[in-house]
Amino acid sequence: MQQLMLGKGYSRTQFSHGDRAIAMRHASLLHALTTAGLFTGLFLGSSLISDASAATAGHALAVSVDDFNYIDTSNEPTDQTAVHEKRLRAFMTALRDDVTADRRFELVPSSCAPNCPTDGPALRDRLRAASQAGAQILIIGIVHKLSTLVQVVRIAAIDTTTQRVVFRKYFQFRGDNDEAWQRAERFVSEEVRDRLLESRSQQ
Repeated sequence: MQQLMLGKGYSRTQFSHGDRAIAMRHASLLHALTTAGLFTGLFLGSSLISDASAATAGHALAVSVDDFNYIDTSNEPTDQTAVHEKRLRAFMTALRDDVTADRRFELVPSSCAPNCPTDGPALRDRLRAASQAGAQILIIGIVHKLSTLVQVVRIAAIDTTTQRVVFRKYFQFRGDNDEAWQRAERFVSEEVRDRLLESRSQQ
């Protein structure tokens, strides 16, 4: 599976056989989003899961998943706000269900909903709250509709103890119907859980 670097510290995974020309047309916008303050202002760099988390090696990794935010800059004439909210809720429910079903993880309920912070002091407060609730890792993210055909999911996994990024990933998927969202969720879920365990094993 092909992986590219996009912006600062983002690993990009393209899991559809999409048209490269479409991706190129949106490259400047994606770069602007990456450098516009999203997931910044908090982290000095990436890190492995902290020593406090490492102490629980062999036990389930406690993860909290905040509701992702949604951005639509496709400029389509039809207002799809309600549909997107419904699909995003289903996406988040499925993602949390996957974490719950995986015995390698323990899902810590998120106390943030809706409009969970992705930057700045509010995110620092959110990380402290997640840590106090028992979460070792906080997952935050944004789904961004770029055009009728292309959407992206940007995710950061953050160590709640050190408040440093464990990893950041960028996913692109095509389509905006229930099937496309479900397919994207399955892929994102597997990739995120694998990356978390990979980071843990490197301690």
